[in-house]
Amino acid sequence: MTLTPEQLAKLTEFDYIAVVDASGSMTTEDVKGRSRWDSVQETLGMFCRDTNKLDSDGIGLVIFNGVDIKAHDGVTPDKLDAAFAGMRPVSSTPLYEALQEALKLAGKSDKKDFIMVFTDGVPDNKDAVKKLIIDTANQQQNDDDLTILFVQVGSDSAATAWLKSLDDDLKAQGAQHDIVDVKTVAEAEAFGSTAELIVAAING
Repeated sequence: MTLTPEQLAKLTEFDYIAVVDASGSMTTEDVKGRSRWDSVQETLGMFCRDTNKLDSDGIGLVIFNGVDIKAHDGVTPDKLDAAFAGMRPVSSTPLYEALQEALKLAGKSDKKDFIMVFTDGVPDNKDAVKKLIIDTANQQQNDDDLTILFVQVGSDSAATAWLKSLDDDLKAQGAQHDIVDVKTVAEAEAFGSTAELIVAAING
């Protein structure tokens, strides 16, 4: 898939934010013989490099687990290693709090926002996450003012089912806009570039 000039121009309309799960289960080695943690850092590196071509100000980045939630802004590819310094996969998955931090980083400019969430399991607070997404969707005027793409790292079946419910069920539960798309990490990596993945999520 080759992106058209119009599609590439559309991608410059967005600020980009990544949310990375650093819970203990991310040490599981079920992604092509590597740990989920190593895999997600590799995929995030590609995301950061590709989006840097679209927005040289860098991405927002939230790395989270039940011990610590770190939020960074203006993360360019050369600052990525420093942002991950000191973070190791431990404890639980407070996704609700992490998304709150990501939404604080969103809306910092007149641009639309694209949040990519890398996670491997069911969060500590499923209902709160759903309510936060529905409330956020209902505050925006257009479908693409904010898009949240969840990328499932690893093969946890409970996580697959829960993420599918975010993709398929939120409009029936009151969301006025469908702002969620979901991919497995294998599906995400099958795209030729992060730009192509982002276009698919925005149009999805």
